[in-house]
Amino acid sequence: MSKRIGKTRFNTTPKGPGTAMLIGKGFFVSIIVSLVCTFFLSIISLVTENTYIDYYMQYVMVGVTMVSIFIGSVYATQQAESRGLIIGVVIGIIYVLLSVGIGMEISQESISLFVLANKFMAGIAVGILGGLVGVNL
Repeated sequence: MSKRIGKTRFNTTPKGPGTAMLIGKGFFVSIIVSLVCTFFLSIISLVTENTYIDYYMQYVMVGVTMVSIFIGSVYATQQAESRGLIIGVVIGIIYVLLSVGIGMEISQESISLFVLANKFMAGIAVGILGGLVGVNL
């Protein structure tokens, strides 16, 4: 039985933090991006009196969510230099779970299964895309 000495493929040594730490960092980055974008959108909404902004705000917030998951996945997988799909999917799932949970708690409304599945699929798809981009940067 051979002893593992900490080397991986092509005789390189593993480096950097573990996968769980990278997922946490990526999730934190996605939350920060989301909060900053939401802050700027709220300032724009308060300053301007344009009715179009209020009408399209839910679509803009979906875009902010997708961009946040994408940036968090890119950040985490760029540091990991591998496992882009796994890290991206997990960040997308955690972000969607947290945002749906907070939204349900604030609004006291239930969410349909179709809407929940749609949010999960979008979060997973954007997480995968961010993971692939982050690994290849």
